[in-house]
Parts: sequence; structure tokens; C-alpha cells
Amino acid sequence: MAGHLKRQPWLVRTHHRLRAVSFALLFVATALHQADQDLPATVLIPAFLLLLVYPQLQFWRASRSTDPIQTELRSLLLDSFLLGAFMAALAFPLWLSFSAALGTLTNNAANKGWRGARHALAALGCGALLEMAFGGFHFSPKTGLPATAFCMLGLTGYLLAMNHIGFSRNAQLRRAKKNLQLREQELLAANNSLQQHLHEIHSLQEQLREQAVRDPLTNLYNRRYLDSTLERELSRCKRDGQALSLMMIDVDHFKNFNDHYGHLAGDEALKSVARGLQASAKRASDLAARYGGEEFTWVLADTDGATAQRLAEDFRAAIAALQIAHEHSLQGRLTVSIGIATLSNTAYQTVAALTRAADAALYRAKHGGRNQVRLAPIVPRRSGLGNRIPANFVPLVWHQAHECGDPTIDAQHQQLFGDANDILYAMLAAKPREAVAALFAKLISDATEHFEDEEDILIGTGFAGAALHMAIHRELAEHADYLLGRYTALEIDGTELFQFLAHDLVARHMLGADRAFFNHIQQTSSVAA
Repeated sequence: MAGHLKRQPWLVRTHHRLRAVSFALLFVATALHQADQDLPATVLIPAFLLLLVYPQLQFWRASRSTDPIQTELRSLLLDSFLLGAFMAALAFPLWLSFSAALGTLTNNAANKGWRGARHALAALGCGALLEMAFGGFHFSPKTGLPATAFCMLGLTGYLLAMNHIGFSRNAQLRRAKKNLQLREQELLAANNSLQQHLHEIHSLQEQLREQAVRDPLTNLYNRRYLDSTLERELSRCKRDGQALSLMMIDVDHFKNFNDHYGHLAGDEALKSVARGLQASAKRASDLAARYGGEEFTWVLADTDGATAQRLAEDFRAAIAALQIAHEHSLQGRLTVSIGIATLSNTAYQTVAALTRAADAALYRAKHGGRNQVRLAPIVPRRSGLGNRIPANFVPLVWHQAHECGDPTIDAQHQQLFGDANDILYAMLAAKPREAVAALFAKLISDATEHFEDEEDILIGTGFAGAALHMAIHRELAEHADYLLGRYTALEIDGTELFQFLAHDLVARHMLGADRAFFNHIQQTSSVAA
């Protein structure tokens, strides 16, 4: 029974104890009243059933209900009704009736408030009236001293018990409230800690996102971010009718730099170039990225080709001004080559086309001598172009002033002049592209042979700049092969081909760079004579 009682809700348990004890006290008071008034002993039979058996039945009923608490609260009115009938059957003895009525009214008021007290009073009246309707009205308020004293003591104990229950319940509520406040404070502290952790997680996510789009060495944006951003920028500029320029930047002879100075020095050189690029890309819309290896990109929204070329020249000059020593560079210091392509209504309408054009311009800058900026043509060259060349191109004429004093070198220079003129004449005569390509291939073959012979002479005579001069030869040979491939593939016409011959091979190299060893050759020849 005790285990079953503990499993019930607090209200059911408390009311069972209170009802059982108070009704038992009322049974004792009734027995004292029966003895004092010489009432028949049969009076104790209904008193036994109501005051000793009924509380147990009521608990049994509530404990097996699907809603024990509501069943118990409804039972309070039944208590009042039965007590009213019982008092009427006893002829309303004063202290017994007062104790029973006050007890049930107090219990109902404690659980249901004033409304419960009113309902309990009505139930008492109904019970009394029903008893009087069947048994008649009897009124004998006299209560003997034993019963009176016991009722007074029992009622006092009952009221004290009710107050103790209220106090205990309030204490429980206060403890629960205090625990709730403590839990609330703990929850608030946990929430603050969670907010801090969420902020840290958010900051970490931002760092991770930033690291995911940044090159770890240079801290520039990486290729992945460049590809996604360039696509959006190109679409936006096309939609808004704005220009968009793309620079492809390459550090000149970087492999040689790495091999000579070491990878750590190579990393520092790349960092220096990256810092210079970041300093040049000042606008919020500019995007500076590491394309891969020693290549960088600079995306300039709302920037035409002329402006981009000017900015590129400033950047190129700034890198050269860093004076980073580079023994395997023609300039003796670290430099960059830059190719630029600009979005237009007729050209480079896609990222792939724009990138290819900028890369081709970069290739021309590298094979045109490096440390320079080249701009892709506004209108891309189309396949099937003829051998048109500018009207101001004239045949090359060999002069005695072009001689260095070495018969082999001078003879080969004259041969190369003749090869270039053969190509010019073939173009002027509108010869087929295959014929021009064959002449250009012959020029490459003669130039390669000349380069090898010239290098042997320079090394044999102890020319100090032989290594740098050999590097120039390799660049010219590579660029000549590159142009021949594009010419054969119908990607360029004769203009670019002859520009290379007249400007890069003849003017800049044979009549320019070669003059660096003229005095050395002549002095060597004089000593030998």
C-alpha cells in the first residue's frame, strides 16, 4: 500500500492522508458524542462506513482513474455532500457539525479558491436536505464536553496540518523557483558560452572560407576564386556595357632564378611581386590573383585596353625598380612580362577567349625580349587572312657598318638579311601561304645555325656576355617557331611575321644586341693578326 501510495501524484497522496486522519478523528468524536448522548450504537455503523471505509474507497477510485488529480478534486464535493447528510442524521450536533463543515470548506477553498468553498457549502446543504427528506428534520445541537474538547483539538490539528501543508508546498515552490532561477542563470551562461562558440565558429568559417580562396604563399586570391569571379565580372560588364581588361603576368626566367638562388629566395621573389601587384590593384573592383607557379593575373573591371596598358607599364617598372638581382636575366634583375586582353563588342566575349588572348599577348611579350607589355589586338585575327603587310615595309639593305669583323658572323648576318627579304618579296608577290611558310622555315634553320656558330665564336674568344647572349638566341628561336606554327594554322597573317623579322630579329638583335660584342671581336682579331 505504501509503495502504491508513493506512485500517486502529490495531491492524491496528500488528500488521502488528510481525509483518512481527519475522518478518523471525526469518527472518534462521533463515538464520544454517541456515548455522551446515549444514542443507539447503530449510529456508529454509518459513521464507520463513511469515516473509516469511505476514505480508502475514494483513494482506490482516484488511484485507478486515468486522471487521478481531477478525480480527487471532484471527490472533494462528494466529501461535502456526505458530511452534510451525516450531520443531518446526527441532528446537527454543534461541534461535530462545525468541525466537519469547516474542514471540508477549508479543503475546498485551499484547492479551488472561493468558488470551491461556495460549491462545498452548497454540497453540504444538499446532503443535509436529502437526509432530512428521507429521515425527517431533527435538531439537537448539544455536544458533550468530551466530544467538544476532542473536536476543538482535532479541528486545531486539522487547521495546523492544512497550514503546514500550505507552508511545505510554498517552501517547495520557493525551492523550485530558486532552482529555476539557478537553472535560468546556468542556461543564460550556457547561452552566452554558446553564442561565443558560435561567434568563434563563424570566425573560423570565415577564416576557412578566406583560406580556401587565398594562395597560402602570396596571400593573393587563388585560381579557383579567379575562375568563379572572372565569369561573374565578365557577365556583369557585358550586361552593363563596360570594358573589362585581363592581365596575364609572368616572372621572367623564374626557373633559372630558382635554380640559381634556391627555392626560398624564389618564394620571397614571388611574395615581392605579389606585394607589388596588390599595391598596384588599388580599386575595390580590382582582382589580383596567383594563376599558378610564377604567373599572376590582374582583372580590371570598367577598364579599357589603353588604361590597362598604362597600369601594366607602371607595375612592370615598379617590379624592375625593386632591383632583385637575377644573373640569368638580360637586365640583371628580376622583371616581369605582361599580356593584356580587353573585352569588346567584337572580341573576347567569353572567359576562355579573353584568357587565351591575354595568354597569347603574354607569349609575345616573353618571346619578344621579356620585361615588356603586349596588348592583344582589339579585333582578333581571323583564319584565312592573306599575306598583307604594311606599305612602309621595305627590303633590308646590308651596309658595311653592320659588320663586326668576324667573316663567319658577317656572312651569316647577310644571309639572314637575304632570307628576310625573300619572305618580304614573296608576300609582296602574294605567294601562297605554304611558300611563305617554307621561306620562313628556311630562315629559322639558317638562324639556328648562325646562333650556334656565333655562340662558339663568343665562347672561344672569351666574351663575358656569352651566357646572356645565348639566352637571347633561345628566346628568338622559340618565338620564331611559335610564329611559324600560328602562321601555318592560319591564326596570323604576314604582318606579325614580318614584324618579328624586321623588328625583333634584325633591328633589336643583329643591329642592336649583337653590337655588344663588336669591339670584343675586333680587338680579338687585331691581337690574332
